[in-house]
Amino acid sequence: MLAHAAFKEGVMVSIFTILALVFSLIACFVFPIVLCIVFMKKTRPGPLSLIMGIIVFIVFVFILEQLMHYAFLVAIPATKTLFENNVWLYATYGAFAAGIFEEGGRFLAFSIFLKKKREWKHGIAYGIGHGGIEALLLATPGVLNSLIYTAMINSGTYDALIKTQPKVTADLLLQARDTLLTEAPWMFALTGVERICAISFQIALSVLVLYAVYKKRYMFIGLAVLIHAAIDFPAVLFQRGLLPLWSVEAYCVVLAVPALIFIIWSRKLFPAAPAEPLPEPVSEGVSS
Repeated sequence: MLAHAAFKEGVMVSIFTILALVFSLIACFVFPIVLCIVFMKKTRPGPLSLIMGIIVFIVFVFILEQLMHYAFLVAIPATKTLFENNVWLYATYGAFAAGIFEEGGRFLAFSIFLKKKREWKHGIAYGIGHGGIEALLLATPGVLNSLIYTAMINSGTYDALIKTQPKVTADLLLQARDTLLTEAPWMFALTGVERICAISFQIALSVLVLYAVYKKRYMFIGLAVLIHAAIDFPAVLFQRGLLPLWSVEAYCVVLAVPALIFIIWSRKLFPAAPAEPLPEPVSEGVSS
């Protein structure tokens, strides 16, 4: 309620918070779209790998993984109680669930639907689709909401919105306003940093799984699951209040560096694109 009182005295969301939110919006929405357009135009992998990355994320993460979470975390009392009472077991479950579903989805996509897509560019395109749709669906709405709330707070219309809502929603809106008014501005940029790192991870893991399928070295599927779980494990601990957000984001930034190095280096692991045939020379007829 302190922020609520301060707002009535003319306090507005700072310009630095607004800039941080704009950065996050660019990272979550503009960056994956521009990356997709530039890469697809430059390397021409075809749309199938990109589309499969999008489809697999939606099916395996939004549907299948959520169904499993509902079963173990809500519907089955024994597992629900077990995970509620043991945060480390819960974090292990959450991290490996993400790794198994996403890397399993990649493996099936490359093994069944992308059998003829074995070049490095196909793994990159798949990763852009997977990581890009994740950023658009999971992160962009929250950043947009924060920017809309910011505009309403600074224009003086936020109070009118709160008064029209039931108590539960009004309390959430007050909490959102308190956060925008009192949180350090740099905290709002972390969403954008996280999404850039996450897209890098998704591309690197897509290339790794494609290599495993291409070379039939399936132990690398297991390695991809382990890496994915290791990336997600601190995020689950943050959700349970055991780690501060900045530490999780710093961890992601540190891991993003080798991911980017692997993405560039891995190009040599795949067959080169076939060279386009030279045009046939035009033979000149001999006049008689």
